[in-house]
Amino acid sequence: MNKWLMTFFILVIAGLLVGFSDFLPSKDVTVWVFDVGQGDAIFIDAPHKQMLIDGGPDELVLERLAAVMPWWDRSIDIVVNTHPHADHLAGLLPVLERYKVSQVLDADEGYDTPEFAEYLKLANLHRGILAGDVTVDLGDGVHLKTLWPPLAYNDNILEDPNDGSIVFLLEYGQTSILLTGDAGVAEEDLWEVGDIDILKVGHHGSDTSSSQEFIDRIKPEIAVISVGEGNDYNHPSTFVVDRLIRAGAAVFRTDEVGSVRIKMQDDEYFVKTFPF
Repeated sequence: MNKWLMTFFILVIAGLLVGFSDFLPSKDVTVWVFDVGQGDAIFIDAPHKQMLIDGGPDELVLERLAAVMPWWDRSIDIVVNTHPHADHLAGLLPVLERYKVSQVLDADEGYDTPEFAEYLKLANLHRGILAGDVTVDLGDGVHLKTLWPPLAYNDNILEDPNDGSIVFLLEYGQTSILLTGDAGVAEEDLWEVGDIDILKVGHHGSDTSSSQEFIDRIKPEIAVISVGEGNDYNHPSTFVVDRLIRAGAAVFRTDEVGSVRIKMQDDEYFVKTFPF
């Protein structure tokens, strides 16, 4: 074969490999804290499984998922609803309608809203209960340990559904991320967790969460606040933000920086923001 033709074929093959490199197997774990306005939606892309924790208040989560998932991927392995408030639950409804979801997990809190009734209908036979000392295994050493609640709620309606939020400690390699839902100060005191790397700040930065004692105990390097611009609740609290900064944490607010990507490798992590 002519050497110039051989060189051409080599260059074409190399170009194809470079072009498809994003789709080749990787041991990196990516955690997205999506900017979905005043709500929570956290997407975990592990080597073998994908997991969505909450869906925000509306269909915007579909745009966020489309921005980070391959166009042909219409499935999510695990969907979790931390608690039944609409700013965490409502966006899961279109996700459950449009994606093939293998497993839907919650802590069996009861709630009397049309959105929650629709959620139960869509989850149906895929629904499982998550509470107690349970670890969700995403493969290749990616683990989410359930820190709260200690027991399922058996369809009981809590006086404050925030207190029933599912709380995870995500660990991979040398990196740990605490995902707190909207749980409050009283619950924080009960979690068996010490020094961590990254905190998804509780309840959108409200002063009902993130006590000084708690921040002193976990010592986060990075704090991510999922919060809507100009929200009616004045979230996040300036007191909470000041506590985090004084503790040495770099604070990322979705209302200011957009979606936050945390990419984890065996012994390090990288944080980058995106304007969507």
